[in-house]
Amino acid sequence: MTAAPLLLVWLTLASTPPSPAPAASSRDIYSLEDDAFVSQAQRDLAELERNTQGLRRLQEELKESKALYAQKQSVPYTPDQKQRLLTTWASFFDYFLSTEVIRQRYWDFVKVPALLQPKKHAWGFLLTHGALTTELAHGLTYAQLTNGRKQLEVLLDEPSPDYGLPPRAFARFKDKVIHVATTTQLYTGDTYKEQLRPLLVKAGALDAPRVPWVLQEMKLNSEVARGLLIKRGATLFAKAAADVTQDTAQRAFFPVQRSVAEWMGDTRVHRSGKPLIRREQVDALIQRMEPGDVMVARQNWYLSNIGLPGFWPHAELYVGTAPELARYFDEDLGVKAWLASLPGAPTTFTQHLARAFPEKWSAYGQKDPHGDALRIIESISEGVSFTGPEHGMRVDYLGVMRPRLSRLDKARAILRAFAYQGRPYDFDFDFFSDQTLVCTELVWKSYAPSKEMRGLNVPLVNVVGRRTLPANELVRVFDAEHGREDRQFDFVAFLDGREGEGLAKEADEAAFRYSYRRAKWDIAQE
Repeated sequence: MTAAPLLLVWLTLASTPPSPAPAASSRDIYSLEDDAFVSQAQRDLAELERNTQGLRRLQEELKESKALYAQKQSVPYTPDQKQRLLTTWASFFDYFLSTEVIRQRYWDFVKVPALLQPKKHAWGFLLTHGALTTELAHGLTYAQLTNGRKQLEVLLDEPSPDYGLPPRAFARFKDKVIHVATTTQLYTGDTYKEQLRPLLVKAGALDAPRVPWVLQEMKLNSEVARGLLIKRGATLFAKAAADVTQDTAQRAFFPVQRSVAEWMGDTRVHRSGKPLIRREQVDALIQRMEPGDVMVARQNWYLSNIGLPGFWPHAELYVGTAPELARYFDEDLGVKAWLASLPGAPTTFTQHLARAFPEKWSAYGQKDPHGDALRIIESISEGVSFTGPEHGMRVDYLGVMRPRLSRLDKARAILRAFAYQGRPYDFDFDFFSDQTLVCTELVWKSYAPSKEMRGLNVPLVNVVGRRTLPANELVRVFDAEHGREDRQFDFVAFLDGREGEGLAKEADEAAFRYSYRRAKWDIAQE
């Protein structure tokens, strides 16, 4: 079959019912200029690689817990077993939906003339088919493991806000991953890939970073998916029969989330770097903050911490500038007594930081790329970093909590955070190692109780068989302890994003308490 009929098959299988749609310029990534398009495609390819790595880690978890999935369905799951099953499924759902966003964003490569726009056509195919093969290989593997197990399917299909799972997510996942149209697209795309190589050469894509990886990944994933279809296809399809002519939503694996995926694709292209929280809101909030405050943050267009459950994906430690540190700590009697007991008896906390970490303290006194003073320590993909308000606070949602601790405890926590600065980001979310740190791990370890400090007692939770701490748990603890004399946090502020209005509004404590229950992928504002 030649290239043109192959694309015709793709378009036929992908057809969706006509409906009013916004202008192409507001939705279509293909409206970008070539250079901007390729840059965005390369960023999305890097994200696809991260998603794939995450799915492979989950496959290892599935192997380790295979007996749990094979358990007799007449034997009820224990609470611990349910938690392990749900955290694994929630992580799968995250990686799948993030991958589906990429697949949909580049879907219309079939409408881009290959001869007139070779770069967009070639890159669009790489992203779309790379995402499709990833979804099918891992999706069919997961579907085979869970298929036909009634107790398990009921558990996975129920809404679980704490895990970021909407109702019927599992049923819709199965309906789409086990689908004749999607499978046909796999075979069509594999054939088209071989015919597309000259165009990839012409577009200068073959030697670009990660392109050899994605081509190899397509091959490996296709082999896995084809093998499963040959081995179990009849059984799987019999249990998830769906006629292509009756399905008007083939484009999305998660039809209920289609608007989410389209919105996310549009937002990340057209609103990237334009957060909902305005600078004047950040400046006003800084006036109310104190060193040691804990922040939780969310950016709709930045899919941070994929694989961890919950609405809030990120946590940060507010430190403040050197003058703010001096005003807050220098006159505190507990801090003074502690400093006097240290070697050299530093007279101020900032002097102690400068002596303990001379290079780091010098770096902390510099400005960020926006010309702002550094005020925050957070763990981001580049590692544990000093950042300013434009990076750490100009986001789409921001919550601020104040630990109900002495100033001495907060000083010790900031000192620990300085010790961790510069260490790599922990992509494995391993809380038992101090050599790499994820965002919440930085906050958790900085405030960990010890003989010298009361600290914060925030329990770790099981996520995919590991003890870790999603940022959502910090807000859950705040909510659970609200009103108690022994509560660990006080409320400072909540800047609540309103995507539809293109802004953020100051919200009250009640709204913040509820925020951790919001569905992770739900863009509807309440």
